[in-house]
Amino acid sequence: MAMQRIRHLFPGSNTAAGFVGFYDDLRGQARRAVILKGGPGVGKSTLMRAVGAHYEKLGEPVLYAACSGDPDSLDAVLAPARGFLILDGTAPHIVDPILPGAADGILNLGVCLNETQLNSQHGEINALSRAISRRYAQAYRCLRAALALRQDAAAVYDEALGDNEKKRLTRQALSLLPGGAEGAESHFFAQAITCRGTLQQIDSILSDSACCIDAPWGFDVSAVLQAALTHARLHHTARRVYHDPLDASALAHVEIGGLLLTSAVLMDAPCIAPELDQAILRRESQRLAFDKAVYDLTLNQAVEALADAKRLHDSLERYYIDAMDYQRLDEIKAQLLNDLP
Repeated sequence: MAMQRIRHLFPGSNTAAGFVGFYDDLRGQARRAVILKGGPGVGKSTLMRAVGAHYEKLGEPVLYAACSGDPDSLDAVLAPARGFLILDGTAPHIVDPILPGAADGILNLGVCLNETQLNSQHGEINALSRAISRRYAQAYRCLRAALALRQDAAAVYDEALGDNEKKRLTRQALSLLPGGAEGAESHFFAQAITCRGTLQQIDSILSDSACCIDAPWGFDVSAVLQAALTHARLHHTARRVYHDPLDASALAHVEIGGLLLTSAVLMDAPCIAPELDQAILRRESQRLAFDKAVYDLTLNQAVEALADAKRLHDSLERYYIDAMDYQRLDEIKAQLLNDLP
């Protein structure tokens, strides 16, 4: 039996480019997927937690994929030993079957809703949905501004690093990589920007060993991590890729062959650090201080907008909760658990 390991990660994050998710990648890790459909508050997270609890009781590993819009809710649960995935297939991460019946199935919880009741509340539901969209648009504008400020700081550190030191730092990181067994590549977020700020699940990505890249805020560690990832791909080594929650095109951590290279600071883990030109940093000190201060302000404003969206979403959910037939939902849950692989 597989060793039990419970992990909590994010399949998506609110980024400067809008919502970005790796749901197709998650699908690729399962032989069978059940895709949940239905409105907000219809019990999708409840069903997914029940599936996770079922496999935990069997002593099997379970991955809980949290929702960046509401960290108390789930987007998916993966039982890797069984190759089974259950996931939320509604907006903003709409998912449809690839091989209907053969590998994927749809479970529509909308059948538990009183549509006549909801239809009579169409105006209120539509108004709340539009207000939520406006708050998310505001949040993404703020996140774009925050990323621009971080990129400006990165330009300063890039100059202070220099080409020779950049090559040395990359060589040092590559020299640490173990051989490792051949395997696939998976993509997640270990952090996500949410209505409660930037949440981290670093404990769930800790590997056999770790090495931290000790660099100041704004320093672009992604280039070093990308070089390590390219090396692992060339050697077909199993790897897990964790993207930057603000800029999904950048990397925050990579796990290769049992070694975690991370931008996080971990106790008792060895570190490698860039040697920066202090004269350049002194010259640009006010610029860096401005970038960090305004970055914090814009990021906080984005989180406030996401928190407003969450409050509005809670109001929207009430309409659906009041229209639910929970007896029917319990019957669906019982049947689902009975049919699990």
